[in-house]
Amino acid sequence: MALASPHHSTNVRSSKRPPSGLPLAIRAARAGFRVIGPYAPTLASSYAERLFLTPRRHRRPAWEAQSLASSERFSVPHDGQLLPAWRWGTGASTVLLVHGWEGRGSQLARLAEPLVSRGFNVVAFDVPGHGDAPRGLASVVEHARAIASVAVHLGALHAIVGHSVGGAASLFATRLGVRADRLALVAPPVSPERFAAGFGLMLGLDASLQHRMVARLERRYGLRMDELDVRTDAARWSRPLLVVHDVGDRVVPFSDGESIAHAAPLGTLVATHGLGHHRILRAPEALDAVVPFVSAGVRAEASFSETLDGELFFRDLRW
Repeated sequence: MALASPHHSTNVRSSKRPPSGLPLAIRAARAGFRVIGPYAPTLASSYAERLFLTPRRHRRPAWEAQSLASSERFSVPHDGQLLPAWRWGTGASTVLLVHGWEGRGSQLARLAEPLVSRGFNVVAFDVPGHGDAPRGLASVVEHARAIASVAVHLGALHAIVGHSVGGAASLFATRLGVRADRLALVAPPVSPERFAAGFGLMLGLDASLQHRMVARLERRYGLRMDELDVRTDAARWSRPLLVVHDVGDRVVPFSDGESIAHAAPLGTLVATHGLGHHRILRAPEALDAVVPFVSAGVRAEASFSETLDGELFFRDLRW
């Protein structure tokens, strides 16, 4: 199931009132569900499920396009389609970057240069329904299936770095046989359950319609909602696992990342402050945690940001 609504923030508050200032499309959808829900619950739940599994696409900003310009583009077969992928470097060891809900592989491109400078081959890709990828329904399960296809195409992986839903999906993908020496997760959620509830609140679904939507999702994937809790996968992961999470994250609570790190036998938690859910991907503090961890966990005498390469790399972020 998707870990975020396609049309609203994934921040879910305890209040039962819907957020104020809803976009016109959401207000129209709420009105539609009020009308058809009582008379055509099957149709309404089907439409709700479709909305829940449909992410919005966003334009790549200029800095992401510039990062991709220095990469080699290729394609990965997946479910009869081709997923767009990009490669930086020619090292023997591969690091796979996995974006989150409504994201793009290029969102993690800031990691490419420091990892390539340490001898890695770095690959990013767009999950179905995201970025430049073909249309398709999206969810943590679909994310994980796409990761599995890319892993088969690439061969042995040294590390996977996943953001948000991409982090949860990276853990879930281990159920599908995906292996790596290390997992680095940035702001990962533990489960889609909170977001399904927030989605229902946003669209004004009553309890019966919400239950029908969740039941449809569970039938689609053959899994109960509680079986998607990736802390179970973290507990089974016997290799090093890093979680980097901002204490003030308003999209995925810090407690989610904290509990995933604590569940992993070799888990490590790095807490940041003031970076939120998305800016953390470009912040020196996060890169200084992820890059040494991916590089076999051996920290250099100076952090990457303190080296000459790092100083030049982060210059545009400081001014």
